Amino acid sequence: MTTITRADMFERELQKLYHAELEILDLHADLADAAASDEVRALFADHEADTVEQIHRIERIFEELGMESRVAGSPVMEGILAEKDEIVSTDAPPALRDLDVLSTGMLNERFEITVLDRLLLLATDLEISEEISTELGANRQEAKAALTEMEAIVERRRLE
Repeated sequence: MTTITRADMFERELQKLYHAELEILDLHADLADAAASDEVRALFADHEADTVEQIHRIERIFEELGMESRVAGSPVMEGILAEKDEIVSTDAPPALRDLDVLSTGMLNERFEITVLDRLLLLATDLEISEEISTELGANRQEAKAALTEMEAIVERRRLE
């Protein structure tokens, strides 16, 4: 897809976000399995319902805009998945495994937030309906909340 207009960019970023969210279902399950502590394992396992709802929101946006629900890959997301593949295949000590898992999760959430910020800006520029902006905003809030949870665990462990 050639990006020439803001509308093209909006569609591309929405497809990129859709791809990321679909991948995140497996990513979080793999990160939960790789975690060493119950706290980190639960953090990733508990986000499945949020991710499913975020996917539904994106599908509603595609429908509302009359766009086909398509995915577009991203080198950033592919890098995050490669990072996950590397850490789940290692046999690091528990504290290091949790740090790897949390770091990969934080990379993912920051990527999501960045794409959502771009979509929200484009939505304003394109005068897209408030309903769509609200859906995107809800996804952003949930991604930010997940990032904050992960950062809090890292900070607590840093201070221990």
